[in-house]
Amino acid sequence: MKGSLRADAVLTAPEAGLPMLCVEVDNGTEDRPRLAAKLGKYVRFYRRTVHAPGRSEVPLWTTLYEKCDREGYPPLAIVFTADVGAKAMMNRMTAVRDLTRHCWRGEWNGDDTYGGTSKDGYRDHSRALPVIVTTLTTLTSLQQHGPLGPIWWRYGHSDWEALQTALDNPDDVRAYRARDEERRRTAEAKRERESLAYEERRRRLEAATWPCPTCGRKTYPDDGAEAPHGNCRVCLSIKEGERREAGERAEQEAAAKQAGFFGFLHGRKNE
Repeated sequence: MKGSLRADAVLTAPEAGLPMLCVEVDNGTEDRPRLAAKLGKYVRFYRRTVHAPGRSEVPLWTTLYEKCDREGYPPLAIVFTADVGAKAMMNRMTAVRDLTRHCWRGEWNGDDTYGGTSKDGYRDHSRALPVIVTTLTTLTSLQQHGPLGPIWWRYGHSDWEALQTALDNPDDVRAYRARDEERRRTAEAKRERESLAYEERRRRLEAATWPCPTCGRKTYPDDGAEAPHGNCRVCLSIKEGERREAGERAEQEAAAKQAGFFGFLHGRKNE
């Protein structure tokens, strides 16, 4: 079939959650871009659809192999077998990784959280090709670690991992939802602490109130009142106004008396 895969091997292990694993063996004879181009062919194959009886279009590969719950396309394993030094081997694996980032990285979905105070998101791997790589030298460690040992490097991960860990997507929506739930719990706990602190301040404030001795109004210590058990702010304002008015009247009366005394002297002088 035109466009079908020509993998070096296709392994199936549905009981291990791995219905299909394509294997490419790289012996170093192809240049890096040519090897990287193969990954694009895998992506195009997995995106092919066919009409299924009684159904709409479905991915072609799901009609050939059992579909699993793992997000994304079936994984591809590349085994690098060239007899080169460790540095040269790592350079080749890294170069292929960089050339195929668009195939395996997944689509980023980001947003602002909690009023734009932070940014977070996740990668959607539903249309991404999981690529795990290893070397012939690393495979010899099977004798030490067994087939489930840390012999795989997943493009996009930082460490050598066991197969199931390498095929996991720690940056997908599951991790995002867990972080979002943690942020929600943290924000809720903060609101609860602030509410309790506010209620405690209110309780202490209410306990420190007293009735104004003049008007009986409930008086708070931070309300501009006199020393504890003194007049409230309203009564203080009224009394201050009364004192001011009394002072003004006294000044006016003194001025009037003084004006009358000087008038009397002026009259005597003219006699």
